[in-house]
Amino acid sequence: MAQQTFSGVPGDFTAGQVLTAADMDKLREFLLYLIKDGDEGVTGEVSPLILDIVASGSGRVGFGTDAPAQLLHAKGTGGVFMQYEATDSAQVYVSYGNSTTGIGIANGLLVGLDTDETAIVWNQEGTALRFGTNGASRMTIHGTTGLVNVVGEFTAGTKTFDIAHPTRGGDWRLRHASVEGPRNDLIYRGTVTLTGGTATVDLDEASNMTAGTWAALCTNPWSMVASSGNAVEWSLSGKTLTITGPADAVCNWLVMAERHDDQVKGDQAPSSDADGRLVVEYEREAEPSGLAD
Repeated sequence: MAQQTFSGVPGDFTAGQVLTAADMDKLREFLLYLIKDGDEGVTGEVSPLILDIVASGSGRVGFGTDAPAQLLHAKGTGGVFMQYEATDSAQVYVSYGNSTTGIGIANGLLVGLDTDETAIVWNQEGTALRFGTNGASRMTIHGTTGLVNVVGEFTAGTKTFDIAHPTRGGDWRLRHASVEGPRNDLIYRGTVTLTGGTATVDLDEASNMTAGTWAALCTNPWSMVASSGNAVEWSLSGKTLTITGPADAVCNWLVMAERHDDQVKGDQAPSSDADGRLVVEYEREAEPSGLAD
């Protein structure tokens, strides 16, 4: 950038001078000079926001306050406090970094707008990106795996998985939708062979869960067993499914039950009642309004 020479610059400045905390009044005077409308020979109006700059002896800068609480403190009536505007169609970012991450567009955290008008929140490090409310973490995107963890309830208009197609290759994708229903149901299924005409299925063991887990999770269970060409009978007692029928019959079994663990009955599952039952119909609350112009 070409050097710019100013005439009538206020204060006593010398080339290469380094300003310290003792020079804050001088710096403020110079900043006010720079942002005047028009040239130095005209008394132009100065932005009220800039007029309220206060540079304290602590190194903190305040806009609209003479007692800045942080290095940069802006105070005023509600609205947009900070605005970044690119004069062309290039991307515009705010970059956050420290002595560990380094600084610059390839380091730390980037927040901004890309060239295609996509809004960006980008953690350039191999660490997590965390979102929270009320002083608590609510959603975490893990840096190396991309795993998204949501604390509490997650709702969506539709829920699908979308993956690279396992056989077609190229740009083909494969999509499946989630199974939905009016209950917080859990599904357990498997196949068993009747040895000597009988078999028992431990639902904890069959599901690779610690003993007692199925009982802690489930209530109101429902079961079904089928064996092609064979008549079979079954009963479910707690976590144990007992099946009887012809010896060596191969049976497919299915157990469904409603969740009743503390998570689904607590404040973190607002779509369920105190017993963990899904509240299927409800009246939507008013949505918050957008930003004011």
